[in-house]
Order: sequence, then structure tokens, then C-alpha cells
Amino acid sequence: FGDGSLYMERYLPSARHIEVQIAGDGQSVAHLWERDCTIQRRHQKLIEVAPAPRLAPALRARMLEAAVTLGEAAGYLGLGTIEFLLDATSEGDDTPFYFIECNPRIQVEHTVTEEITGLDLVALQFRLASGESVADCGLDALPVPTASAVQLRVNTESMEADGAVRPAGGTLTRFDAPGGQGIRVDSHGFAGYATNPQFDSLLAKLIIR
Repeated sequence: FGDGSLYMERYLPSARHIEVQIAGDGQSVAHLWERDCTIQRRHQKLIEVAPAPRLAPALRARMLEAAVTLGEAAGYLGLGTIEFLLDATSEGDDTPFYFIECNPRIQVEHTVTEEITGLDLVALQFRLASGESVADCGLDALPVPTASAVQLRVNTESMEADGAVRPAGGTLTRFDAPGGQGIRVDSHGFAGYATNPQFDSLLAKLIIR
């Protein structure tokens, strides 16, 4: 249309949202496998799974390679997430996928990657920022994950009569977090905590390995 600021994106009526966790030292980049973040509401991720289930092996390999290639081309330093969409109606080894964005930071759903790799991603950020290399951090030969993990976001919300969900708030009179083998809870909640309506309604993240 004669306007260089206009661009077009392919419409995928049934899409999967797959993102690849990368770590770079400014030269070398390694992937820390992928997450499936398809289940969303109003463009906010609600449930995240790692590794992405039912992903064709060759398709997974191509997505991981693309993420690393992009990171290396950018001279990426630190942790980041390379995000893709793929057509969920025709999944197979040759399924095309499409780049959405790079998030140059640690993300809320980093926990599932920690659970399947055994890595502390927050500590890893500091190591890379202090000058250690990908090889120094042991990231150049990560084993294939043998576990799966899912993260569910627990929000302070109320359900209205028309089925709409609205952020809600108040004071927690009781707060009991689950525990046990394979259970992790990241939260700022406690009995007596008063929520602040000026911030996100996320109260806790429940992670199961």
C-alpha cells in the first residue's frame, strides 16, 4: 500500500504457541528446550507445559535450531525466549512455523523449564551477565528431558453471571499451598495478605513435575 510501516501476518485459525528458551553469552547460544503456551485467555498465558506435548521430533528440532540461529545472529547475551506459532490442524515433521517475537528477559513460565532441566534460570542469568560462557555454564550439551512439567496460574478473580471473569481482590483469611513430591508453588500470598487492584491479579503459580 505504499506504506513501509505496514506488514502482514499469516492467519492461523487453529494455532499452537510454542516458545524456545535460549541462553547466550554474546557469541554462542544454547537452547534449553521448549514450552507449549497455547492455553491463553485475552492473550495472557494461563497454562504452560514443557516439553511441548505431541510435537513431531523433526519439527521440534527445526524450531530449536531456528531459535538458536536467531539468537546467534543477534549476538544474544543472557536469557531470552523465541516465540513461534504453528498450524495445529496439520502437525507433522514438515509443518511450517512462524516467528512471533523475542522476549529478552526471564518469563513467568520459566519454572517449567527449570523443572525439566534442573537448572536455576535466575542464577544462570547472573552467571552469563558476569562473563561466563555457555560452555562454562554446561549448556552446550544439555541432556534430553526425561520429565514433564506443567504450570498453572492462580489468579484472584470472580466469575460473573454472564460467564465473564473479572479481576477481584480482598484480604486472604486463609492461605494453604499444596506440597509434596513434584509440587512447587511460587507465591507472595499469606493469611492476612490484602491484594492490590493496581497490579496483576496473579497470586500464585502451581508447578507440577
